[in-house]
Amino acid sequence: MHQARPVVVLLIVLMVLEGVLFGIESGSPLSTIKDGILLGFLFVLPALLLGCLVVIRQPWAVMGAVIYSTIALALDLATIVQEASQASPRVIVLVLVLGSSLVNFLIMVMGGRGLLTFQPDERPPGSRHSNYQFPSSS
Repeated sequence: MHQARPVVVLLIVLMVLEGVLFGIESGSPLSTIKDGILLGFLFVLPALLLGCLVVIRQPWAVMGAVIYSTIALALDLATIVQEASQASPRVIVLVLVLGSSLVNFLIMVMGGRGLLTFQPDERPPGSRHSNYQFPSSS
């Protein structure tokens, strides 16, 4: 499934951007539950999608990446509005979130295009019906 290669690269770039952004924002006080949910959404979920894209190579993994990036883009836009509405917005945070938004948008576009143009090289695995007969019926 060569259509997934750009999505794989973009997911890796997204994880790096989110890692840098999380490192900058690590000084903010969060509860351990919120911190765990945030870490799971920013790093564990994209890593699982990346693993599915690389190892399993199924088209539903691309759709999962598109769904993830849609939610992440909405959160990025909310973060941009929240950061820009402060009295002194931090430019580095705005730049990183804008970069993350762009990468999420590209994942949506590339993944959607790859999913819509997906041509399976072979039939999906189905149940194999054997032509074996019981010994008593022969």
